[in-house]
Amino acid sequence: MKLIHVLAIVVLTAFLSISGTFLIMKKNYENEVSKSAAIQLENSQSISNVDDEEEFVSTVDINFGWESPTYSKMLDEWKSGDEPFIDNLVQEIIQQMSLQKIIVDEKESSIRITPKRINTLLQIVKENKDRFEHSDKYLEILNRWNQGDFSTVDQDHNDMWFIQGTKQGGIATGIASKEQEQDYIFRVFGIPIEKQN
Repeated sequence: MKLIHVLAIVVLTAFLSISGTFLIMKKNYENEVSKSAAIQLENSQSISNVDDEEEFVSTVDINFGWESPTYSKMLDEWKSGDEPFIDNLVQEIIQQMSLQKIIVDEKESSIRITPKRINTLLQIVKENKDRFEHSDKYLEILNRWNQGDFSTVDQDHNDMWFIQGTKQGGIATGIASKEQEQDYIFRVFGIPIEKQN
């Protein structure tokens, strides 16, 4: 009989310990969440006090977005006569540049589109047309972009995605609105909206 009492006490003690631990962890978690919410609220209030303009609500999901400094630097520093890019690097740069103008589930390693970068990439492709397996496709896309025509940028992105052999995820589902693109440029490249021209 004493063994049953001891066993009952051990089980009851274990149950109370586990329940107490759970309640303490839950309370700590709720405190952390409320502190985080308070900090976010405080930050958003201080930002809104600085900028009295109408608040812009982002519709762009860029949780995985960031500037690709390696490829951007390679593109910005390339000069005619330099070592040409390899075929898949041209594909990757076109695909990464298109990210600022499209709607897609994941955006990784973006490169900001600028007229200078389009011209540089166009020059690279023209100078090395015979080396690139898909040079006609690159020229078609870059010539259109060079004229400011991004009406098929979502398809351009998907074409590069498939040429690269990546057929899962990351497929563009549409073209971003001007507001979505401006928000993306601001959040990923850190360029304020009024300075994007």
